[in-house]
Amino acid sequence: MTGTQSLERAMLLLRLIAHHHREGARLAELTRAAGLAQPTVHRIVMSLVAEGLVSQHPQSRRYQLGQVLADMGLTAAMRYDSLDLYRSCVARLAGYSEDTAFMSKRSGMDLICVERRAGAHPAKAFVLDVGVRRPLGVGASGMAILSTFVPEEARSVLEANARAIAQFESWTTKEAMALLTVHASQGYVLRDHTDTDVRTVAVPVRGLEGTGIATFSISTFRERMPMERVPEIVGMLKREAAWVENLEKNGSP
Repeated sequence: MTGTQSLERAMLLLRLIAHHHREGARLAELTRAAGLAQPTVHRIVMSLVAEGLVSQHPQSRRYQLGQVLADMGLTAAMRYDSLDLYRSCVARLAGYSEDTAFMSKRSGMDLICVERRAGAHPAKAFVLDVGVRRPLGVGASGMAILSTFVPEEARSVLEANARAIAQFESWTTKEAMALLTVHASQGYVLRDHTDTDVRTVAVPVRGLEGTGIATFSISTFRERMPMERVPEIVGMLKREAAWVENLEKNGSP
């Protein structure tokens, strides 16, 4: 195995562990999602544990991201963190809607929730925690990002993420591509969560090249977001996305 191949596999496993970070990932889950032999996965994960990039819970034996990665993230954030640019948007969305507003940011082939704000309404729909990472192609926000890609690029991401997506979604790449066509034409994604009575609407934030770099979304229970209210929510989300896009175009404040 070449050094490049080893690095690629290590990065793949780090991403898969991050997808299950709250509860941790079992070795069998990582093996299945990575499509590699279990001895290979075990060897790489043990190397990551030895370097502090991954930790293993002593009782559950599940793997989670390690302290070294957390420390590196703090260091990197000093240069790359643009969260202040979005916090006011999320606060306004939560205030206007009185529901739970989120901002997620693209990170390579994934999307990570970086801000969440609860609105004044007592019914809270916390569908994501800050720090949760999901592969592009999962959930309303993951599809909103992909809806800004040209079809060939979107298909490439879906195929590359297929094993990881299968941990969360049941659709095929062909079905996802059909959904993306609809999402791209309407400029937003509406998603009803199958395991809860929650509805999410997400809108992409486009970078200078026109592809999605982040999303704003609002989640609440379906009785609070009937279909006739969706255009109002979409309008809120698109206004905040346009505000950020204008700042990106003209330079951060």
